Amino acid sequence: MIKIPGPIPIIIRPAFWLFAALIGFLYSQSLLGTLVWVGIIFVSVLFHELGHAFASMVFGKKPRIELVALGGLTIHEGQNLPYWKQFIITLNGPFFGFVLAIIAWSLGKISFFAVQPYASILHDIFIVNLFWTVVNLIPVLPMDGGQLLRIVLEGIFGAKGFRYSLIVGLIVAVLISLFFFLTQNFLIGALFFLFAYQCFEMWRTTRKLEDSDRKENLREMLLKAEEALVLGQTDRAIALFQELREQAKKGLLWTTATQQLAILEFRLDHRSQAYSLLLEVKDDLADESASVLHELAFEAKNYPLVVDLSSRAFQLNQEADVALRSASAFAQIGQVKPAIGWLHAAIEHGLPAIGDFVKREFFDPIRNDPQFKKFIDHIHL
Repeated sequence: MIKIPGPIPIIIRPAFWLFAALIGFLYSQSLLGTLVWVGIIFVSVLFHELGHAFASMVFGKKPRIELVALGGLTIHEGQNLPYWKQFIITLNGPFFGFVLAIIAWSLGKISFFAVQPYASILHDIFIVNLFWTVVNLIPVLPMDGGQLLRIVLEGIFGAKGFRYSLIVGLIVAVLISLFFFLTQNFLIGALFFLFAYQCFEMWRTTRKLEDSDRKENLREMLLKAEEALVLGQTDRAIALFQELREQAKKGLLWTTATQQLAILEFRLDHRSQAYSLLLEVKDDLADESASVLHELAFEAKNYPLVVDLSSRAFQLNQEADVALRSASAFAQIGQVKPAIGWLHAAIEHGLPAIGDFVKREFFDPIRNDPQFKKFIDHIHL
């Protein structure tokens, strides 16, 4: 990894050189041609990212550039900007690429550069940057065109605009992918298919995105709460998570804060508080939260919820106690086969005295069922 310090720090990952060399070799089929193409790609990508970076500096942000496997990233530090400033920063990348294309074209008209190998190199720079400027403005995330669409729709519709931009990007990416597959340009088709899949995944995972999730101060509050948690400052973490819940009211940040707060209350043995909190987010549980709610729901005799969480809880924690809670819950709602199945799972995971356990009142609703009697007879053999 190469680090270049300065007003705009630049980090170049090894994968950037690898992919640039691969593309260069595919185009040139020679060592010298590969090196030339690596240079063209490096200059083109860096010039594009400098467009983003310079614009962000004008608006008071602190950018840094990273050149990665499939291109570049410009990362900004500082407070959120109005949408029109975000639009200019995003648009300035393709604009710089277009400017570089015009510079290369103009230099190619000068007699000194109109001879080989300069003419070919300048022609390639012109074509690459003109082509990428056009392609990069297609309204599909994560390309700049998709970002521009997102900014416009968020400015109009708020947080829902982000999801609308994903739907538009998904449709456009699928259509482009199909076109290139039908014309047997499989590489480009596969790339846009990947973009379509990414849009779908982002759309699925942000279905509860709210305007509060875009507020910088709330995101910073979450980071401070998580930092306090790591440092063992439990009281401070609880206070910050509670404040975040009160300010966000709903959305992804609220859901995260609710689950984190519930886990802390559970660890402090405030089980009823933890249970109440997790019930609020039972449709959006992280793994640890699902395991905890499985246990707390059983204590609260919420057997349908225990049943709903049984498979996930056992996948996360394959222990006899988890299987026994699930078996008991299924028995309580009168489902014999699942109850017996979970008892088998408990035996397989180390339960030593299943005979004593099945005598408990949890299994009274199915005790006279022929299948359960057969299971009891079998374990006593």
